[in-house]
Amino acid sequence: MILTRVLPLVLITAAGMVMSKVAKAQIADLKGQEPLTNLEGTEWGPENGVGQFVQFLSGGDLAGYAGCNSFFGTYEQNGNELKIGSMVTTKKACENLGMEQAFLAALSSARGFEASFLEMNILDENNEIGLSMRRRDWD
Repeated sequence: MILTRVLPLVLITAAGMVMSKVAKAQIADLKGQEPLTNLEGTEWGPENGVGQFVQFLSGGDLAGYAGCNSFFGTYEQNGNELKIGSMVTTKKACENLGMEQAFLAALSSARGFEASFLEMNILDENNEIGLSMRRRDWD
């Protein structure tokens, strides 16, 4: 009984640590690149994700795929400040749920961003990089 309660927490924590290390291992160096100042109409995803992506739609709407479930929500952008509102997800049960939760947590903790045309870092409340992504819709 205890194992069934503790095991999911251990798996989620481990997946979050893996996702954090993956994101930090691929931090985009954006110094010297022309900054991207408007996220509306763009789509981004981590290079080593499981097909994860986020779309910044018009009107402050947000949509994406977290690795197992689709998600929808809102965002507010003011310059390089970024706040992602509450998100709703579909409720499929999947093996990679830990990576999915880490991806959604990194998006939810966004307080800012730095981006070039092809690369973006999501920054948390401490102005530290929580997630690095590449542009998926540039062609």
